[in-house]
Amino acid sequence: MKIIDFKRKGNVVRFFLGKDDLTEWWGDDWDDAPYEHNAGEVYDEYVSGYQDVVFPFDMMVSEPSDGTINSWVSKEDMIKRKTPCIIVVPKAVAEESWWDDTFARWVGADGVIKFYFGDPMAPSRRIYVWEEET
Repeated sequence: MKIIDFKRKGNVVRFFLGKDDLTEWWGDDWDDAPYEHNAGEVYDEYVSGYQDVVFPFDMMVSEPSDGTINSWVSKEDMIKRKTPCIIVVPKAVAEESWWDDTFARWVGADGVIKFYFGDPMAPSRRIYVWEEET
């Protein structure tokens, strides 16, 4: 399966998953930016599973709308892989620079974990706890 949408609450992310052979998927107003004020969740007909991922407290989890009032991003941009839907900044990476919790600051940094629509992910009914490498 692959990532087709997401929902974040702090350091917990629910990834909505679609079948690998899914070539198109959509939700309400996915062609409108900013996604955070316009787009709804992916339509249920495309969802084949979920994966909830918990990231450690000291990691920074961010989405394109973080650090801005109105992002330039639509969910359609995410489908086209113009930007990741979620980035995760490990504690060790964040400590190399002064702390800035904006997506724009970290999206291009080395060592950041990036999740894109279309990335493979296995579904599970169990919560996956991300293990930070030390």
